[in-house]
Amino acid sequence: MERVVVQRGDTDDVPKGTGTFGSKSTQIGGVAARLAADDVVERATALAADYLEASAADVVLDAERGTFHVVDAPTPALTWTDVATKASTDGRLGELRIAHEFQGAPTFPFGCHLAVVEVDTDTGKVELVRFVAVDDAGTLINPLVADGQVHGGIAFGVGQALFEEVVYQEDGYPLTGTFVGYGFPSAAELPSYERVEMVTPTPNNPIGVKGIGESGTVGSTPAVHNAVIDALAPHGVRHVDLPCNGENVWKALREARA
Repeated sequence: MERVVVQRGDTDDVPKGTGTFGSKSTQIGGVAARLAADDVVERATALAADYLEASAADVVLDAERGTFHVVDAPTPALTWTDVATKASTDGRLGELRIAHEFQGAPTFPFGCHLAVVEVDTDTGKVELVRFVAVDDAGTLINPLVADGQVHGGIAFGVGQALFEEVVYQEDGYPLTGTFVGYGFPSAAELPSYERVEMVTPTPNNPIGVKGIGESGTVGSTPAVHNAVIDALAPHGVRHVDLPCNGENVWKALREARA
């Protein structure tokens, strides 16, 4: 992996792109990269066969060692560098350049998020004590990155549910223009999430990947909001305005009691 260089945002090399949004980086860009890589391997195998004086059908790529050789004969072998160097000398390096655009049907991840909260009915303070996230994003290319996407998404979703609010004076002047007055959670306000990974490859692309970027934010906000309302249901509360901070929860309890 350390020998692969990814060039981003260079319009000399990548003349077309639609940007990153909709959790589609891997399911479109990743699939395009995979298909282009497969094509490069096929081209490189043909070149290696010429240099090994063998039939292309008899030459294979040892992906672990990064070498091309004849089936059942690990030597002689050519590395990627060997193939590229020989191809450059012969004016054939362009044969290893592939451009691939993937336009496939969209995919949709699915999952279930569960939040457990404790509410102080005297002050309205809400504490998130447990959070379980079950997410299925199809094939996981990089499990660590997928885990990070969900972790960050949950934090932002919890922030929307419990802390974040834009407040204005009566004359329209914003009071939350800086982080001094704008509430958002730190690690101290968040429990250790419980992640449950599920893998159901989608048939809509060759590598079975789905999106994961918005899963954390989509699931966490309503899960926490619903948990707060469920905790307050015995007190007659049926709705709490977001964010479910102390003031809004206290108001909802007061209105219900009235």
